[in-house]
This record gives sequence, structure tokens and C-alpha cells, in this order.
Amino acid sequence: MINMKRIFTLFTLAVSAYSLFAATTTNETVLATYEKPMGEEPISLTVFCETPPKAFVLFNGVVPNAVKDETMNNTNNAYMVKLDANHDWWANFLNFRMDNPITITESNRYLHILHYREKLNDTWMICLNVDWPLEDPDKGKLRFDGQNAKEGVWEDIVIDLKYLIDNQIPLSKFMFGVSMDWNGDRTNPGADYYFDEIVLSDNPLPRGINILPDTEMSLFMGNQDSWNKWVSRFDLQNPENTSEIVTNPFTSEMSVLNSTKVMKFNKSETAAWWQGPMFKFPGILKVGQDEQSSYLHVMVNIPEMEAGKDYYIVQLNAKDFSGNQVDSGDEIKYWSDDKGKWIDCVMDVTSLGYVAEFTVRFDLRRDANDQYINSPAGTFYLDAAAINHNQEPRTVVEAPSSVEKSPLSEVLVRASGTKIIVEGEAVSAEVFSLIGHSVTKVNINGSSTELNVREKGVYIVKTTSANGLVHNQKVILR
Repeated sequence: MINMKRIFTLFTLAVSAYSLFAATTTNETVLATYEKPMGEEPISLTVFCETPPKAFVLFNGVVPNAVKDETMNNTNNAYMVKLDANHDWWANFLNFRMDNPITITESNRYLHILHYREKLNDTWMICLNVDWPLEDPDKGKLRFDGQNAKEGVWEDIVIDLKYLIDNQIPLSKFMFGVSMDWNGDRTNPGADYYFDEIVLSDNPLPRGINILPDTEMSLFMGNQDSWNKWVSRFDLQNPENTSEIVTNPFTSEMSVLNSTKVMKFNKSETAAWWQGPMFKFPGILKVGQDEQSSYLHVMVNIPEMEAGKDYYIVQLNAKDFSGNQVDSGDEIKYWSDDKGKWIDCVMDVTSLGYVAEFTVRFDLRRDANDQYINSPAGTFYLDAAAINHNQEPRTVVEAPSSVEKSPLSEVLVRASGTKIIVEGEAVSAEVFSLIGHSVTKVNINGSSTELNVREKGVYIVKTTSANGLVHNQKVILR
């Protein structure tokens, strides 16, 4: 079997590698593959913040890779952390330390970490150049909070190191909070977590990312087809928050929004200001296409408001895949005069480039020091989220009678000896070596084509369908 990690070691640490997610060459600096003894790679030590670790850390160390898959990670070894059930979040911090700090430039701006979570449990946290976590003001600069989309699969976490570039700070280490269970009782089940193939790259896209072919997003939360198309993970971000899909109770407002079912969100008084419903897409949606701005819209209805309050702040937040985010601050006000009415909340998301998820936050309040604080419990309704080029709030929204599914690639790529077989609705195929050199390219007429490669190894096959869909797949010829 060809080992991806050993292929990487054939090159210097700064290599030109073909990306699984785009047909472009990519500069990569390999930091850790866990194929060599600890200390022989740029990340010279992977260890918990305390020695010995807390008792809930049942095991940590390099192990044979027991969770291989042919698409994302089929390497021999990986670093594993085994956590006991009901683990705490404090001191649950894995440190990745380097003997020699690395200067960050545009050529190595993005930190990529292949990560596997047996159970999603609570979110992970990454903090740069520290062994222990940083506070909220460092979010998006030196601290990045996130979560994998699915449990039981390898995913590529990408962190944008722009703050280090702007402030001329080298990267010397980073901290990974494995499961940040800091909300309520410690009730998470035990689970295994794996880390592998840590690199610096100039490519901002995650390895294996699904770039959605859609040019706009339209999510009606009570429409199951719409939900299935656009939501891969839904998170209320606080165990005492609840939500349900209910019959639209605002019958007098049907001329504004005619959805038969909408989402009802019950915010707990224990919820932090940022803990609202979060919707993660099954991939990333490109925004700002054709030199046009893109805007996130969400229809909101608040039937009851606290006496004496002129308005509630509704805040929209959107994130890409690498920790970059934008929010609407305190700009969106739901006025008490509009109680029981559907109001369209709008925010510009063009600057992100891609949107991977969005969150809706309700009734944001500040203390005397202008810091966000918890607000009382409340009930809120939302529906008809959209991303499009219209910056004006919608005054009429019609629910769809049907939902158009995203076009899927109908192409199968497989290996057969020293040949690569392409079957399905492809009109062209191109084979690249791992370092981005084109090996062969053919136009396809028919339902099946054989490409002779001759040499064993790892290749990337780029196929293009008749409707312009591009599909990239890794193939191993043994």
C-alpha cells in the first residue's frame, strides 16, 4: 500500500502538492504526520497542558490509524486522545509545540489539521502560541472555536493565521481544546479523537471540502426537503435552549410569510449571548460571485417582549470554514411596535468569500461596561433564511411548492491495475500526480473510459460533467 505520509517525506518540508479540493498547485509545509519518532518533525511534541494529564484523559499518544478511509486519510499512524465519559473542559487542552517558530506569510497562511471525532460532544477550541485557552476578545485573531460537521469521519480543520501575518508574530505552538463542555452538567459520553496530517498551506479550502454548486441559499425550516438540502448539522449551543417546528401561528401575517410551518426557538435564561440556533451547510457556499455583494436574510417574529423595552437586538453571525466570521453587531433592531410581525433581518456576508454556517442570536444586551451579558428567557420564531444578492429587507416571502435539489456528480472513478476507470456522465478527465503535474487528459465520448497511467502511486482525477460540475477524487494504484 502506498503511504501518503511517506510520499510527503520524499520532498522537503516546503512542498508543492496537488490539493484534493481544487485543480491548482498548493504550497505546503508539513508540520506533523506521526510517522516519525516524536521530535523529528517541526511539531516536536504533542502533549497535554498538564503532566500527567487529568484522570479523564484515559490515553493519549501515537497509535496505528484505526479509522482509515480511502478518501481523506489512509495513513499508517495518527495521534489519538481517549476521553472518559463526563469529562471536564478545563485542562482538556492538547498542545502542539515546535522547537523552531515558523514565520507566517501568504505562502503558509492557513493551518490545516485532519481531525476525527468518534462523538461530536461539545465544540473544539484552537488557540495560537499558548498552552491554555484565550478569552473572547481574541476570537478570530488567536482563538478559534468550531465543531466538526459529522462524527465518525475525518475532516480538515482550517485556521486563518492572518493575525500573525499582520502583527509579524511567528507560530511557535497551538492549543487544541478537545471537547469544551462548559455548559451545564458534564454529561458527554466517552470518545476517541484523532489528529493527523498537520500542514501549513497557501490554500484556504479544507481538504475534501464540498463546494456547493448553488449560487444562492434558501432555507425554509418547516420544509423537510429544504432542511435536508441545506442543513447538515443544527445546534442550539446550550442544553437548556429548545426548538420545535410548529404550525405558523401568525395567520394575520400570511401575506408577508406564507409558510405553513416555522421554527419556534425557546431561549433559556442560562444561554450566553452568542448561544442561538446555528445552521451548518453540507458544504460551503461561494458568496460575492460575479462582483456582486451577497446578503444573509432571516425572517424573524417576536410575539412578546419585555415591558419597557423599545426594541430587541437580533444579531446574525456567519462563518466560513477557517474561523473567519462576520456579524451584524447591534445594527438589527426588532422594535416593540412590530411585535407579532415578520421582519426580515439582513447582513452583508460578501467579505467571507464562502459561507459554511450561520447563527441567529436574540435579545442581545450589554452591561455598564458595554460587554454582552445574558438576557431573560424568551420565545422567538424564525424562517425563510436566504443568501442572495438583494440587500433590501424582504416584505413578502412565498414558501416554495417544491425544493430543487443540488445537482450531484454522476461520475464514478475507480482503479483497475495500472488503469483508472471513469464511468458516468463525464465529458473530460485529467489525472494529476500528487505534486500537481498533469499525467494525462482526455475528452470523453461514452459512458466509460480507461486512462493508462502505467506507474503505481497516488493520483488525483479531475472530471468535468456536461453541466460543468467538477469532481476531484484521489485514486491509489497498487
